[in-house]
Amino acid sequence: MVSQLFSSLAAPAFAALLFLYFLYRRSREINAAANDGTARGDSGTHTPTEVPEIDTSSQYDHEVFLSFNGKDTRETFTDHLYTRLTEAGICTFKDDKSLRIGGEFAPQLLQAIKQSQILIPIFSKNYASSPWCLEELAEMVKCKKTGGQKIMPIFYDVAPAEVRHQTGGYGDAFLSYENKKRYDEETMREWKTALKEVSFLNGCDLQSMPNRREGEFVKAFTQKVFNELKKASLVVSDYLVSVDNHVHAIMKMIGARTSETRIVGIHGMGGIEKTTTAKIVYNQLSKDFSDHCFLSNIREMSKTKGIEFLQNQLISDILKTKDTNIRNSDDGIEIIKDRLSNKRVLLLLDDVEDENHIDALVCNRDCLGKGSKIIITTRRIDVLCVPEVDYKYELTGMNPDQSLQLFSKHAFRRCSPLDEYIDQSNRAIDIAGGLPLALEVIGSLLCRTKKEMWDATLKMLESVPHDKIQSKLKVSYDALNFRQQHMFLDIACLFVGYDKDNLVHFWSESDFFPEVAMEVLRNMSLIKISEDNEVWMHDQLVDLGREMVRQKGGTKVEKQSRVWDPKVGSDLLRKHKGKKEAEALRLDLDCQKQYHFTYEDFECIPDLRFLQVRGSRENFHAEKGFFGANRHQMFFQLVSIQISSQNYDGFHGLVSP
Repeated sequence: MVSQLFSSLAAPAFAALLFLYFLYRRSREINAAANDGTARGDSGTHTPTEVPEIDTSSQYDHEVFLSFNGKDTRETFTDHLYTRLTEAGICTFKDDKSLRIGGEFAPQLLQAIKQSQILIPIFSKNYASSPWCLEELAEMVKCKKTGGQKIMPIFYDVAPAEVRHQTGGYGDAFLSYENKKRYDEETMREWKTALKEVSFLNGCDLQSMPNRREGEFVKAFTQKVFNELKKASLVVSDYLVSVDNHVHAIMKMIGARTSETRIVGIHGMGGIEKTTTAKIVYNQLSKDFSDHCFLSNIREMSKTKGIEFLQNQLISDILKTKDTNIRNSDDGIEIIKDRLSNKRVLLLLDDVEDENHIDALVCNRDCLGKGSKIIITTRRIDVLCVPEVDYKYELTGMNPDQSLQLFSKHAFRRCSPLDEYIDQSNRAIDIAGGLPLALEVIGSLLCRTKKEMWDATLKMLESVPHDKIQSKLKVSYDALNFRQQHMFLDIACLFVGYDKDNLVHFWSESDFFPEVAMEVLRNMSLIKISEDNEVWMHDQLVDLGREMVRQKGGTKVEKQSRVWDPKVGSDLLRKHKGKKEAEALRLDLDCQKQYHFTYEDFECIPDLRFLQVRGSRENFHAEKGFFGANRHQMFFQLVSIQISSQNYDGFHGLVSP
């Protein structure tokens, strides 16, 4: 009777409490919706300040907690493991000495263990000699029993049996505790029990591995952690140098902790690590998304397999089904709208070349569920100039310190160069110009090169880009039309640092539509225009353009369309008889004795349209009318000397140095 009465009273009370709870939740949602996001302007982009945040985190503050003896592994194995986990986007807690105050065990450590999903004790020789480590381990065992956390032990340089039975260094540690009588028997019994229990768990015994390759172990163990976390992990390089500043900025833009749908575009030149950076952001976001998809190499895949293939992959990955058969892109757009509109999706679109790719895969921001996050990588900034994209982020090259670190990882398998290689290493990073791809390629090449060949190899790379770098950068060049390619080669060979307006004036005589073409080059990250209106191009792109001119001329200077070395240009006029195919030519007269230009000198260069003369006035003599040998109007620049206007009547324009 009493139980019936209790049930009759409990049910309404529970219902009332439940009703109040939902009222509370609804009021929070309404307030969040009212304050969420910033107003969207006409351009379709958000102002990146004052971004409201809501807590979308899980019950855990950290995904992994590392317990280790600092004297044994802090700067070696533990540091390698921590770096690999965090670079892959796993939120990892590593005990910091600053948390330990006096002789008391820091309560922050106990809290961090409770708020971590996976607990990893790293058993080393002196692990048991640290009361801190044993206290952490005892807390891990408690959390495993009460909170369901998983313990994944690593036996670094001890066998599981030594941990289990407290023999060897572990036995010595407990004997020391007993002799000093610093800890009571109950505490030590708890520590021993924790060691025994964890030793029986299915851990990883590094000591028993053949060849003991720690790098391979760390990589495999990280993948094992991924599997436990059920993360949508994308693989990134083992030799990655910190890109935290880029990742932090992009994470802020994408609003990881907001309920808004956000689309962020990452743009920059080829080889600048757009995909790698996007993968790290994707990995960090993935833990909060059950539906996610990575579409790689969209530029190439859309050409070889069609955009419909990518639409099929998107739907298949999100819906976990293989029954979708999209035959044309319009049908694909409708299916995406119908079947993904209620899905909160994490999507990475890699190497987008055309805004039609965005239309076909994202449709519009309302086609995916609220709170979706889309990351786009592209070489073309103009692709991102659409209302759907909220933010654009330009990825720039590495600074000298980062460059040296990345180069060293590939050349020496360490974070800094060997002392005897300092000078060559600095030459290498100068060649790379902060381009991560170039640093990786050059570092890997020199790693396999004998020391006595380093200088010769670097000398070659200073003028001729490596094939792997060249093929990567040439993708953007191949996407240009004929006129744009022509202008790209002109800039690479001759015009870096020139005023943009003067170049536009020069090319306009050739019907190159230079203003439009230069905007295309800029949009494709092949050039930049400085605040002083000067045209800038990365050194690796300069080397690419010049090498293409050399190859087309068959390495014969008289066959080259552009001759940028002034001394080579002077030798071309003096020593090579017969027709020359140069369209642009630089001359250096400082090293020449009284050199007289004649009609015949230029008669054999009928296509010349640009001439730059560098030298002293007394070394320059030109016969009246000799420039009439040229059948085209031409851009004529004098550096350090002057000539009467009657002598360049057939030329187009004069640019001051």
